[in-house]
Amino acid sequence: MSVGRFGAGILCWLLASSLGGPAVAQLAPRLTGSIVLTQLEAARHDLAARAARLPQSSLGATSQHLASMADALRRTLGNDAVKPIDTIGTEAKGSAYRAYAAAQRARAYLDATRGCLDADATAMAEALASTVDLLAAASGSSKLQPVINGVETMDHRPLFVLRESRKEMAFALVGENLFDAQCESPLVTATDRQGRPQSVQPSVTGLSPSRIELKLPDSTGLPSGGYVLHVRSRRKAFLVGCTSQPEAIAAVQVAAPAKLSVSYSLTATCGAGHGGAGHAMPPIAGTMPDISGAGTVSQRIVIEGCTDPLSYAISAKVTFGDGHGEAIGPISQIASAGITAGLPGGLSLSWDPSVRQLFVRASGNSCKGIY
Repeated sequence: MSVGRFGAGILCWLLASSLGGPAVAQLAPRLTGSIVLTQLEAARHDLAARAARLPQSSLGATSQHLASMADALRRTLGNDAVKPIDTIGTEAKGSAYRAYAAAQRARAYLDATRGCLDADATAMAEALASTVDLLAAASGSSKLQPVINGVETMDHRPLFVLRESRKEMAFALVGENLFDAQCESPLVTATDRQGRPQSVQPSVTGLSPSRIELKLPDSTGLPSGGYVLHVRSRRKAFLVGCTSQPEAIAAVQVAAPAKLSVSYSLTATCGAGHGGAGHAMPPIAGTMPDISGAGTVSQRIVIEGCTDPLSYAISAKVTFGDGHGEAIGPISQIASAGITAGLPGGLSLSWDPSVRQLFVRASGNSCKGIY
């Protein structure tokens, strides 16, 4: 059957497109020991660079720990480094999966702390350090190795620090081989870094092999420090029923709500009569009520001796729990217009000249890795 000159041209175009056109999608390569080692080295290097900007944090030690994990894994893998880790011996497989989880968690830290305050990044670094320590010390192997690669919020943001809260919290553990539907649900328990059970325990709300969703009630009873999650699961085996699997672990840090103090300085410029130049009044300085979490505080400002203001100028400084502070301003505006400005720490400052009142609002923590 003849397709004609036009039809032949279309067939040639379709054939050329299928052979030489760009790929629509590309599958990731199978995970090998070499890939894990490369990811560990990249994470180690990037953590060392970040540690130079956070010298008081644990990042330097964690970077060195990742290097030690890479050395140990390299020795364990030997000539199997180029093979997919699912095809190698169970002991080497368990070590490779745990090293991969450490690299994944380190990468999540690096991504989640961009733009965070130093105090928040340092608290998150403690959670990362705990994770790497626990993974390096863990043992146990399985044909289908359970492993937790990360902790995240329900909207898939990396999670490293839980703030004490009276509100219920929901988050998830993500990884591989966490649940076998042919067996009972995994047991998830929480301890401190020393292995003592925590007073507040999570409950499981959702399950899949790659995700365990958890709910945490009022967490105000949790002491600050490490919050370690242990997942004990079982898997169906031929002829012997459900058998226990190696424990999978994850760690986050519990921290008290960040207390922020906002000081301000307001300067009014008053008119000097009809058509005259204005003159600045002495600055009015003060401190807003302490604010933590989400909410709003306000302060009424008494301005004496200025019945015809021309403009206002505001400066503000946020002081954090660790004592360091960051300032903005002065910001000026005509007397009839309000002033709104963003402050460090996820705060906003507003001046309402109609009621001569200053407001500070907290919209929650602006750092992605903190709940």
